[in-house]
Amino acid sequence: MSHTTIPSNRGSLRRSGRNLLKLLGGKVINVPIGLLQISLTIHLLGDKGYGFLILLHSFYQTIGDIAEFQSWQTVLHYGIKPYEDRNIPLLQRVLRFTFLLDFCSSIASLVISFLCAVYFSRLLGWPAEWHYLGVFYSFSAFFMTSATFNGILRLLNRYDLIAIQGLISTSIRLLGIIFLMLIGGGLAGAVGVWMLAVIVSFCSFLIFSLYQLHRHQLLKGFFTGINEGLTKDLPGIWKFAWNTNLNMTFSLAYKQITTLVIGGTLGPIAAGYYNIANKIAEAMAKPIVLLQSTLYPEMVRSWQGSKPSHLYKMALQITALTGGITTVVLLILPYIAVPIMHLLLHKDPPPETLILLYWLAGGELVLIWGMSLEPILITTDNTAGAIYARGMDVLFFLPMLFIFIKWWGMDGVGPATVIAAFLLIFLQAFFILYGRKQRTRSQKLSS
Repeated sequence: MSHTTIPSNRGSLRRSGRNLLKLLGGKVINVPIGLLQISLTIHLLGDKGYGFLILLHSFYQTIGDIAEFQSWQTVLHYGIKPYEDRNIPLLQRVLRFTFLLDFCSSIASLVISFLCAVYFSRLLGWPAEWHYLGVFYSFSAFFMTSATFNGILRLLNRYDLIAIQGLISTSIRLLGIIFLMLIGGGLAGAVGVWMLAVIVSFCSFLIFSLYQLHRHQLLKGFFTGINEGLTKDLPGIWKFAWNTNLNMTFSLAYKQITTLVIGGTLGPIAAGYYNIANKIAEAMAKPIVLLQSTLYPEMVRSWQGSKPSHLYKMALQITALTGGITTVVLLILPYIAVPIMHLLLHKDPPPETLILLYWLAGGELVLIWGMSLEPILITTDNTAGAIYARGMDVLFFLPMLFIFIKWWGMDGVGPATVIAAFLLIFLQAFFILYGRKQRTRSQKLSS
């Protein structure tokens, strides 16, 4: 098969399956390490200390994600065709553009994080006696932007290195917490360990991606064409970058922002419990989420190769397969939830935390059934539809979350999450159908 030949539907699924196995290989090791690290951290710091650590990391991760341009999508969307055509100068122009975006994002993340830590810690629910730790950890925000590295490894089909990189941060946290337990360390040491993990993870991603570019002879002459301009022969790249950034900003409502809302209204202990329940729910569905990330390059190849039927058929097959598998997997959750949470908390889980876990797992299941919708929107140049769907969902979800928490406390988080998940996939499906209708109308007018 030549580089420019669009792979068959079976070939795309086979390649995605191989890449999924590489990522799963890392997760098979990463999940138990991560759970052990959580258990030891709670044992070392207690519920309040762990909750504060989660609040810190979630806040700075939120700042980083908002500032980040999701450059990995830009690398794939604009880089696959020049890479397969061996148009190295154009591919290098794409990478120069995304590297610059990431650097600017890192600077913005650092400045905003530091200012927020200094002036708004009380609003964020941070205990006054730990304020200095929040200021110290704010410097980690600079190292939380690594989207271009991710995109390079996906473009070059090195999902094995992505899996290895995912192990690095968790392993450093685990080893660091064990060391603190041996020397009698506390919260300040744990914050330092987590910050070290962020920095080393970033550096490893950078080294992996640059080495792969060198191996594929993509660094030679990287800066010789810098005077040609950032976006020459890359029509719409600024719009695509801004749209994917805005879409990710909205998607944060389901993850870090929910943690911050809970921490700000119910306190760090509640935020810690939510984080644990959410991690277990995500772990159950993680293989399917990883599959989504491996499918995106195949969708781009199909669409840019004028094979829309291939794209939609592949998406339908994946949705049916993954939705069915996840449904079966989550049926076993009631039988293992209590032992897992007892292992992590070193005590029986509070009833409201267990109920929250079941709600969050249900929300993950709903999103899995709609996992192919957002990649279709972005791949088919309908990033506006993806933004509208996320934006409308967030505008509904956040007020609902505040109201449900006010009425029912922690018990209100789960129902709000599931309702928002249903609304999101409905809106994404609507904008896919609307986009297809608009393209059909445009084709008829042009003919």
